[in-house]
Amino acid sequence: MSVLSRRDFVSRSAAGLAALALLKQEEFAMAGDKVVIGSQSYSFRHFKFEEAIKCLKELGLSCMEFCSVHFPPDASDPGFAAVKSKLKESGVVVPSFGVEGFSADEAANRKKFEFGKELGVQMLSADPTPDSFDNLDKLCEEFGIKIAIHNHGPKARYDKVSDTLKAIEKHHAAIGACVDTGHSIRSGEKPHEVILALGSRVHSLHLKDWKHGGEEQILGEGDMDLLEVAKALKKIGFSGPIFMEYENSPENPVPDMKKGLANWQAAWAKA
Repeated sequence: MSVLSRRDFVSRSAAGLAALALLKQEEFAMAGDKVVIGSQSYSFRHFKFEEAIKCLKELGLSCMEFCSVHFPPDASDPGFAAVKSKLKESGVVVPSFGVEGFSADEAANRKKFEFGKELGVQMLSADPTPDSFDNLDKLCEEFGIKIAIHNHGPKARYDKVSDTLKAIEKHHAAIGACVDTGHSIRSGEKPHEVILALGSRVHSLHLKDWKHGGEEQILGEGDMDLLEVAKALKKIGFSGPIFMEYENSPENPVPDMKKGLANWQAAWAKA
């Protein structure tokens, strides 16, 4: 297997980085550090595509990781051109899409990468089967798109951080993690320790909060130590993107998400 150097891979991903540069400065930087903050569109799953964009704007953000709730991962879908047009019109940047499954089916995997290229993403958040990785190595290199493995809590394929570390061992540097901080807590792990363990393989975050043995909370009101998470991200040189995700109050999540965003920005500024 031919492995891209970090410099080569960044160069191949230049188009995605250029798109992120279009974000407004106050959204692109917090406390002088370039970290993109946005939302996962699953937070707005009870809203249609255009309504989800309005929710994002109400948060004062312009970055979204969309999922298939709002449009399918298929560049040949009849509605895809309209989706891209609306995103451009709205000034919404989409650095990632998912969470998507990947298997040993090379043709199906390729179709999702082709979709990602057309959408202009940097990465695809993923739940890949063990037999998919050799194929994903090649596709990541060919398309210059990363795979970010999403942990999904107890009994999931990638429950503990050790499961992700074992999976990505000896594979392309572009295959890393989308750390879901809420599910890390559900799995009995501390999000900041998960981040430090993964290091440069942390490609993105699903930022949400949880109570140990309990339920999801507003960001900053659960058992996640926001300050330690922010410190860990800075220590590993993380540059984003971060996607807030909030599954409570699906009919009107924006007010709680605004509180969570303020809590996170305060922690980031202090870290």
